Parts: sequence; C-alpha cells; structure tokens
Amino acid sequence: MALQAIQATTPQAAASSVLSAKTVTQDDFLKLLIAQLQNQDPLNPMDNQEFAAQLAAFNSLGQLIDINKKLGTLQNSQAVASQFNAASLIGKEVSSSGNAVSLQSGGTAKIGYQLGANAARVVVSIYNAGGEPVRQIEGGAQIAGEKTIAWDGKDNSGRNLASGPYNFEINAFDLNGKKVAATGRLQGTVTGVVLDGSEPVLELGELKVPLSRVTSVRSAR
Repeated sequence: MALQAIQATTPQAAASSVLSAKTVTQDDFLKLLIAQLQNQDPLNPMDNQEFAAQLAAFNSLGQLIDINKKLGTLQNSQAVASQFNAASLIGKEVSSSGNAVSLQSGGTAKIGYQLGANAARVVVSIYNAGGEPVRQIEGGAQIAGEKTIAWDGKDNSGRNLASGPYNFEINAFDLNGKKVAATGRLQGTVTGVVLDGSEPVLELGELKVPLSRVTSVRSAR
C-alpha cells in the first residue's frame, strides 16, 4: 500500500509535502527520489552521474542524522557528568566574580578581591540588603594580586549582624591618593547544589553561583 501511494505522487506534490514539514528526514528524501524516477521523461531519462550524486546525498543525509543522534546522546551524558562534578564541590571553597558575601549567624565571612596594582591603602565597605552601610574595614597597604580579608560579622559598633547576603565595595589608593583598580570576588564554601535548571547552580550559604561562572576551587580551610 505504501508503494502505491508513492507511485501516485508527483515531484511537485512530494516537494510540497516535504517543504511543509519542519525538518527533512531520510524518508522525505527517499520519497522525492522515487517520485523523480517514476515521473522522469522516458525519452530523456535522468543522467547516471546525477542519479549517483543524489544517492550519495541520500547516504550523507543518513550519516548526518546518525551523527546528530550520537551528539544528542553525548550532550545528555555530559550534562549528567556536569551534575555529578558539581555535587562533588560540596564542602569546597570556590570563587567567582561578584561583590556579594554570605554571612552565617554568629559566624565570620571571607571577602575576596583582586588588586590591579600595589596599594598604600585598601578600604572594604559592607552594605546590607537595603544598601545601607554597616561596616568599614581598613585593609592597610597591600601588594597587587588576589586578596582575602576576614570579616567578623559585626557592624561598626561591634554588634553581631543577622545572617544573610551582604554586598561590599573595594576602594584602593596608591601613595599619591589615586585610586587603584580593584575587582570584587564572590567566594565561599559550597553548601549545596541545585540541579533543576539548564546548568548546575552552587549554593554558597544564601548566595547562588552558576557552575560556569566559577573561576577557582580550593579545599576549605
């Protein structure tokens, strides 16, 4: 029955059916080829080289479809591997770009940053979720490079602050009082991993960092 349906198909009808579909499959290509053969002019048949070229194209299409399926399987395998790799980071200390820090109740926090040049003075200003300044820490003179400063979790009056996310700002100056380039680094210990999105997301206390944004991993100190 399928063969009879093909015999009744003209090249124009077959082409219209294929173009109406979103993708071209091997079956679509085969239907076009058979329709072309059945409706060719007997006095001017298809050239042998042209027919061979179409058969080669049909074979190439089949190989491309197989490759696409294998790539899809490989992508799924990589996604699973990425999730397991993300889970193995629990308990590790990671870093990313950003100006946020997570404070645990009654605990301390590490604030990371990168200095572009030597600084005679470094000042770390910490703000609560409402944008209000709660603490200023003098870091003194420091050489260029990746730095970390400890925050005891207290405000400028010595009172313990509530747990939660805080933002910070780094201001660095040279001996002449000119500003030195300083970039905040979001860092902390991975406490959990969220796996329900397009990529794993690491939880650093109340902060969340996509795995693709992680720039360094260290053993927790």
